[in-house]
Amino acid sequence: MFHAPSYHWGLRALFYTRTIWVLLHLVLLGYEYPEPGWGRGGFLAFCLIAGAIPQLVWMREASRPSGSAWAYPVTELLCSGLVLVAGGSLIGQYFSYLAIPALCAAATVQSTRLRVPLWIWFSLAPPIAMAVVLPLASFNISIIEGFFFFALGVGIWKVIDTQRRMQLLLDENEEQRRVLEQYARQVETITLLEERNRLSRDLHDTVGHTLTSVIMGLDAVAYLIPRAPEEAAASVNQLRTVSRQGLEEMRRQVHHIAPEREGDALTVQLRRIASEFAVHTGATVEFEADGPDIAAPLPVTITLVRCLQEALTNAVRHGGASCIQIALKVRPELLELAIQDNGSGMDEVRYGFGLSAMQERIEAHQGELKVKSNRGEGTIVECRMPLKNRKVGSA
Repeated sequence: MFHAPSYHWGLRALFYTRTIWVLLHLVLLGYEYPEPGWGRGGFLAFCLIAGAIPQLVWMREASRPSGSAWAYPVTELLCSGLVLVAGGSLIGQYFSYLAIPALCAAATVQSTRLRVPLWIWFSLAPPIAMAVVLPLASFNISIIEGFFFFALGVGIWKVIDTQRRMQLLLDENEEQRRVLEQYARQVETITLLEERNRLSRDLHDTVGHTLTSVIMGLDAVAYLIPRAPEEAAASVNQLRTVSRQGLEEMRRQVHHIAPEREGDALTVQLRRIASEFAVHTGATVEFEADGPDIAAPLPVTITLVRCLQEALTNAVRHGGASCIQIALKVRPELLELAIQDNGSGMDEVRYGFGLSAMQERIEAHQGELKVKSNRGEGTIVECRMPLKNRKVGSA
């Protein structure tokens, strides 16, 4: 079953207008036919077929993705020309039939190279054919009709083409908007996951480091209470300070605020962490720096601070170390931090949450993490971080 072209409402309107136009002219020709009977029936059947063929060709070409650009306009010109000549011969005067067919043909032609010759043929061919059966008095009228309505069809095509292009742009913009929304949702999801991972790593490092210091300090206090109450009280005060600092650190992590004293040189910050850890755990912590003090980029500083905290915590908590040596080497393009302890060590290095988080932090800055350990020989943790755009301070 045939249907009207579905790709634009303007062309569908022209399609139905042409159908009504053909039917009205069939009624007119039937009324003007001089004698009823088989002759009139055959004549009307001929005109109906000639009027329907272009309609069918139009529908067929509209339903094909790569239809012929010539098929419908040329068929329209030939068939409508036959109806025009037959009707004019019957009535004996000019038969105005070409207007809507010329309009529809022009509205469906998209090629300028094809449009110009068709415009000429719709303007000249029907009048020349009409001149065979009618006086030349109707020649000018037929030329005007073909020329004018074909030009009007070109204007309609221009409007339709402009709307089609605008719709394509709107569809492309809508598709781009959907893609951008999908991308934004993906970025938001990734950002949330990264933020969760960052918070989990930071809280693991800060809470673990603080609690290890507090637990070791409480063990020392329990030992000192019966023997040296004053020293025990002093240790409690120190533990209170450590606990408060740990609480503030956790608050900063939750609110994603940079650590305090972020403007201090890297060496100063690492040395302070080592000293506080030694005081609160009772372990011997030696810190050695080779190179100038620098104010490293904040992400690099935070990464090395967290790595040192994790390494110190693991050395005491898991290795039972009593002596820890820390070495920091500052080079023009590289920072090297090594933490060596005399703990129990391990046969095989297992990357738990802490070491995995440490490795992720370092690799995020194109750095490298190495962990070496043997049973009974302690553990060595080496962190290498590329250093760019550093600010050199005083040594």
